[in-house]
Amino acid sequence: MRAKWFALLAFSILLGTTSNLEAKELKIGYVDSDRLLETNDDYKQARQKLQEEERQYVAQATTMEDALKSMADELKAQSLMLSEEARREREQRFLEKQQELEKFRRETWGEGGKLYARNIELSKPVLDKINAAIQKVSQEYSYDFVFDAGSGNILFALPEYDITEKVLDELKKE
Repeated sequence: MRAKWFALLAFSILLGTTSNLEAKELKIGYVDSDRLLETNDDYKQARQKLQEEERQYVAQATTMEDALKSMADELKAQSLMLSEEARREREQRFLEKQQELEKFRRETWGEGGKLYARNIELSKPVLDKINAAIQKVSQEYSYDFVFDAGSGNILFALPEYDITEKVLDELKKE
């Protein structure tokens, strides 16, 4: 009997407190980060600068490849006329140049390479501005969650939840 009384009292208290609570409606929005980047002049300039630097690296790699090919052709053409020692020396120089080229490629295009680091260096200020604008709009309009449609994780969303224009307007103010 005592257990029933306690359960009834606990249920009454729980019912009384939950009826006083107001259910808060979540406010959700999303942005199209691809569009935010594509329309940002600073980002376009950063991309152009990075592409120009990459073209320079490609030209440098091409020059190294051409020199390597010339060395290989020369070695092949002269191999019968060279002494064993001279041939080994040239083969060694060829291998060293080949290793230099591979090192250059790794350091430039490899994981954590020069272009990767440069991309981060050029993109970070733009991404920081965009993230600050998203934060400001989110706080100003009291959004609980803002998702990125550009990441491909949103399968469906009504256009009325798209706050990309609000973020673009905020970016124009800066």
